[in-house]
Amino acid sequence: MVVRTLRADGLIAEIMSLLVIHSFISAYVLSKAYETFPTGFHDLYNGKTYEDYMKSGNWDISGGKPDGIPDLLEELKYATDWIIKATPNATTFYYEKGEGNLDHKTWVTAGKMSSQSVDQGGEPRKMWKNPNDGHMASFAAATLAIMSRIYKKFDNSYSQTCLEHAKNAYDYAKPKKNAAVGAASGGFYGSPKSPVQAFIVAASEMYKATGKSEYRSDIIDNMNQITDHYYAFDYSNFHDLAPYTVATSIDSLKTPMLEKMKSLFISKYTGSVNEEKVCTKGNSGWGALRYPANHAFVTALYSSAMKTEENDQFIYDQVDYIMGANNAKQSFIVGFCSGCSKSPQLPHHRNVFLRDDNPNDGAKASMTIPDRNKQFGYLVGGSWTSSSYKESVIDYAMTEGGIDYNAGLVGALAYIVSKLSPADTTYNDNPSSVKTINKTGSGLSIKSFGKMVTISSPALIKQCTIYALNGTSVFSLKNTVSEIKWNTTGIKHGLYLISLQLNNGTSICSNLLVR
Repeated sequence: MVVRTLRADGLIAEIMSLLVIHSFISAYVLSKAYETFPTGFHDLYNGKTYEDYMKSGNWDISGGKPDGIPDLLEELKYATDWIIKATPNATTFYYEKGEGNLDHKTWVTAGKMSSQSVDQGGEPRKMWKNPNDGHMASFAAATLAIMSRIYKKFDNSYSQTCLEHAKNAYDYAKPKKNAAVGAASGGFYGSPKSPVQAFIVAASEMYKATGKSEYRSDIIDNMNQITDHYYAFDYSNFHDLAPYTVATSIDSLKTPMLEKMKSLFISKYTGSVNEEKVCTKGNSGWGALRYPANHAFVTALYSSAMKTEENDQFIYDQVDYIMGANNAKQSFIVGFCSGCSKSPQLPHHRNVFLRDDNPNDGAKASMTIPDRNKQFGYLVGGSWTSSSYKESVIDYAMTEGGIDYNAGLVGALAYIVSKLSPADTTYNDNPSSVKTINKTGSGLSIKSFGKMVTISSPALIKQCTIYALNGTSVFSLKNTVSEIKWNTTGIKHGLYLISLQLNNGTSICSNLLVR
C-alpha cells in the first residue's frame, strides 16, 4: 500500500507537467477530477513559468518547488485560457486550430513546425469556427463552469471570467445539442455519438455553478435521453458522465441516476476483465490502455458519489497494470518504472525526442529521450496483454498517446491519492517550511520550527522511518522515545512519508511536505 501511495502521487505531477490541453473533453475530465478529488493533487512545482526546474536543472519531481497552487490547476489553466478565447460570445465558437494532415507531414518539435511553411504545418495555421455541433461547446461550458468554482479561491476575477464564457459556450451549444461534427480536416476524429449527453453534462455543471432554474429545467427536459453507448468511455462515447452529473446536481435524482450509471456502465466494466485484471471494453488495437484508465476514472466518480469502496480493487487493478504491475512487469508510462522492469523508450510523439531534422524511420528507431524529457509521463496506447507490447516509434497504434489517454489516468490516480496520501488543501501562498499533509492515528503531533521537525504521539515511539517520494529511507530510528526531532537541513523539498510504530502496538502513518 505504501508503494502504491508513493508511486501514484509522484506520477500525477509527472503526467500533468506535460499536459497542455486542447481537447474539450480532456479538459473537462481533469477539472472534474480536481473538483471531485481535490486532495488527490499536491503542489510540487511552479506550473506558471517552470522557473524552478530551469533554476535547479533537475527535471524530475524533486527539481520542482511548490508555489502555493495545486499543479493540476496551473496546468488546467492553459486549457481554460484557450477555451475563453474560443468562446468570445454566444454566437461564436472556435473549435480547432490547424490541419491534421499538414501537422503530421514532418517529424519536428512544435516550435520548429511553427516556423515552417503553411503546407508543412507552420503559421499562420487555419482556425475553424462555428460548427453545427453542440458537444464540443457543451464540454467547453462544463469545463469553464467547474473552473469558475475550483479556481475562485486563487483568483476570483478569473473565476468570474470563466463563468461568463461558460454561459457563452452553453448558449452556443443549446440550439445544437443534438448535432455533432468531427475534426475539420485530416479525418483524424469522427463525430461522436449522441451529443445531447454532453449537453446534459453542461446543464448540470451550469446549474451547480449558478443555481439558476433555467439550467435545472434543461436537465429535466433532456435526461430521458441518457442511454447506453454499448462500447466504452472515450472522447466519442461520453454517455457515462450524464447520469453522474445529474445525480450530483439534483439531490432528488441522485439515487435513480447512480443506479442507472451502475447498470449501464459500471457493472459492465467491472465485470469485463481478463486474466491480468484489465478491463477489455473498447478498442484493443489502437490506444488500448486509454479505456481501462478511463473506466477506472468513471468508476472512481461513481464510487465517490455512492461512498462505497466495493470497486476500489478494480480501480487499483487498472492503474497498477498500467504502471507495471503485470505479467511482463512492463510500465506503459514514459519515464516511470517503480517495481517494474521496463518502461516505453520509443513513444510515438514528436516533441519528446527534441528532434528537428525530420528523421526517417530508420533514424527514429535509434532515437533516445533527452534527460530533460526522461520523465515525460506519457501513457502509450499499449496492450491489454502486457507481453504483447512492441517497442516501435512508428507503430502509432501501440506507442502513440494522447491527452485523452492521460486525462482518465490522472483522474483515477487522483482518487487513489486522495484515499492513500491526501494533499492538504488549506495551505496558502506563504506556507511554512514543513506542512503536515495527512495524519492517521489519534493524537499524533507534528510541529516545525525553522528546519527542526518535532514528532510526538500519545504513546512512546518505538520505531520511526521517514521515506522520500521515491521510496528510499531518509531517516530511521529504533529506540523507545517520547518524541523525535528531525532536522531537515540538506533535505530536498518534496513529499515525505512518516511511519511510526508505537510502544502500545499501534501504527501511525503521516505525510509531510518539506518546502
